Amino acid sequence: MAFFALENSSAVRKLFKSDHQIRANRPLNSSVSNNGSTGIPAGVPIITPVVLDAQPGSPEAPAVRIFLGTQPEQYRAERIFFYSLQRVRDPNRRYEVYRMTGLPGFEQRGWRTGFTNYRFAIPYLAGCHGRAIYTDVDQIFTADPAELFDQSMGEHGYLALSPQDTAVMLIDCECMARCWTFTKACRETKKSLCAEAAAEPGRWGALDPDWHARDLEYRHGQSKLLHYTALHLQPWRPTPDQYSYHINPFAEYFLSLEQAADAEGYEIYTAEQPTPAFATACAPQGWGPEALSEELYRQAREFGAESLALIGPWHELQNPGLELVHWLPDQLRRDELAPQDAVAVCGLERLPVEDLPWVLDRLFRFSRRAVFVKAEPGPKGSMVGTLAGWRTLLRRIALRYPGHSWQLDCRDPEGKIKTYRADYARRCESGQPPRVWVLEGKHAGDNAQLLQVADSLGWPYEIKRFGTCAKELRAPWPDLVLSAGKRTVSLSQAIRCRSGGHSRLVVLGRPCAPLSQFDLVVTTPQYGLPLRDNVVDLPAPFVTEQELDPTELNVWKQRFAHLPRPWVAVLVGGSKMPYRLDTQAARVLGLEASAAVRANGGSLLVSTSPRTGNDATDALLGALDVPVWSYRYGSGEENPYRALLALADAFIVTGESVSMATEAVMTGRPVAVYPLPMRRNWQAKLLHAIEKRLGVVDRVAGSRGVPRQQHILGRLYDRVIEAGWFNRERRIEEVHLSLGISSLPHGLERLPGLTPDLLATSRARALQAIRCVVEAERLVS
Repeated sequence: MAFFALENSSAVRKLFKSDHQIRANRPLNSSVSNNGSTGIPAGVPIITPVVLDAQPGSPEAPAVRIFLGTQPEQYRAERIFFYSLQRVRDPNRRYEVYRMTGLPGFEQRGWRTGFTNYRFAIPYLAGCHGRAIYTDVDQIFTADPAELFDQSMGEHGYLALSPQDTAVMLIDCECMARCWTFTKACRETKKSLCAEAAAEPGRWGALDPDWHARDLEYRHGQSKLLHYTALHLQPWRPTPDQYSYHINPFAEYFLSLEQAADAEGYEIYTAEQPTPAFATACAPQGWGPEALSEELYRQAREFGAESLALIGPWHELQNPGLELVHWLPDQLRRDELAPQDAVAVCGLERLPVEDLPWVLDRLFRFSRRAVFVKAEPGPKGSMVGTLAGWRTLLRRIALRYPGHSWQLDCRDPEGKIKTYRADYARRCESGQPPRVWVLEGKHAGDNAQLLQVADSLGWPYEIKRFGTCAKELRAPWPDLVLSAGKRTVSLSQAIRCRSGGHSRLVVLGRPCAPLSQFDLVVTTPQYGLPLRDNVVDLPAPFVTEQELDPTELNVWKQRFAHLPRPWVAVLVGGSKMPYRLDTQAARVLGLEASAAVRANGGSLLVSTSPRTGNDATDALLGALDVPVWSYRYGSGEENPYRALLALADAFIVTGESVSMATEAVMTGRPVAVYPLPMRRNWQAKLLHAIEKRLGVVDRVAGSRGVPRQQHILGRLYDRVIEAGWFNRERRIEEVHLSLGISSLPHGLERLPGLTPDLLATSRARALQAIRCVVEAERLVS
């Protein structure tokens, strides 16, 4: 039941004031004088920039001006764009970021994004003087853009990868104002504006490719800007109504930044620097009066509150049984506000959307126990454009305040009032951890991951062995069920049914069932699952570090001491559909591994596994002609696998095993892949042929190596996969791409693109998602 009646949405929704104003009418004069003075035409917006100021005492230097093309749906990307800039910027330099969103006067017919042509208005938006960097919002900086801003442009008017690829540019605003007038930017097409700029010889200059790495062009440690150009691979999934998202091989660079920003409480706008429209939106005449109800007071007392702060002018009830204080929204900017047990607010949708994260953070900061939010859906496409958006934002902010409870009243898409409540305080007071069941399956690798996840969660758990029948299970039912593979699907479903829907189901990998049957699916790239709201993508399997005892490690070190360094460990798997390790492939592996070691000196440490056949082992060992130490699985000797991970200087792994590759990458040392040949059976050949015919695999465009944009057949095929009717063929190469490892000999010459820290961050994200499933807010009414 809602804690008070919501007003009709049409009565409370207002137009949100943007960050830009309109310049006063001036004579239209697009000519530029030699000294840079210019007349600015009427109607050119004045954008108030987000300023990252230089620290006191910094030397004088021109401000780095960045013009950012963005739109409401890209709010997650925009926040992390700013956060990446904050992390790499020079603290002794001033940066001004001009958010180009919702600019008036533009004809947007044929635009692919909501900001396509804004870039061509930059010369006039910048006053027709000085320099400016342009970037799309779907990018992150990995180096200080001041380096780009300060570089020589020669006689060029703009630098870009090509005259047509203008998603990153360095612009001489005075020079380009002669070509890209504001009127043309508003009326003409992107193609014609690029063609006009390129028509004059020398106007365009080549941009260093390191400043614009598109998708698969990105090189860790070398590229200075990563651009997520394939729209259906953008890790933040901005428009799920238009695209069926897939795992981006470089998603972790974005997602790890987002996790760090969440942990720090980073926001673009803050209480100290709100949006320019915040003060106007806080005017008292726009806030109330609102009617209170006994329900609100009762629920506040349920949360243990004895005092309640009300945001906005409220009509009070007599004798509420609580100590009441009144705050205006603008008062939340003050650090000296005295915290209250609970805070209740309504009408937050009247504030600029960009201010809502810091405002909500302040609500939690100034409450000791609980926050009550009554809100309407905000503008379409914004972070609070839906009930789900409000829940996501509240959940993100609340994670920084463990023990705080919150409640949200908002309308769903059908216009019905829904109440969600997260009673974290009561859970903390109970002292009872969640009950967890682990359903073991047939495959040892899956079971190992399940146990590592369960151990990492830190909650007590019970293991239900493979073959357990649902009739054998008894209450008390678990809060969480962890499973993997299709053989545990029916059992997990039976547990949820018998628990009355209480048990939450989390599956690892590929469930081979409709995704909607699970509360959470934790998947990795090789399965090609479409990403839905209940799917968390990891770059590699959930594998934790397992250290060897120092004494045992020293024993192994002595065994290898006679061999020259560097020690290159060869970790050998075996045949696993559709990959085959036959004698020919094993022999080639031996030859290539020997050649790589011979070129650089050192020796090989070879370890086979249960899947490595005797013939393949003989062929491999027989092809080696460099110093070697070898272990044959099943010989009765002690398995050196953990010791090799700890001691080897570099690794060669057979390509079919994602676990071996992941564990090798977790060492932070060079890893090379030996790809095994594929031998598809007739069913796999037929499926692969169908997928190629539909264009849903092997879709790489041109010499750039950038994935093609998704088409309608790809979206339809994803619905079939989502429903569990078919499974895509496993594509282990996708994991290799995510890990940033390559084949021999190049893999031994460089470090993996994915660092151990990034892998640890991905595991932390999975654990947080699982905890949120168990501890998530519940629908009350």
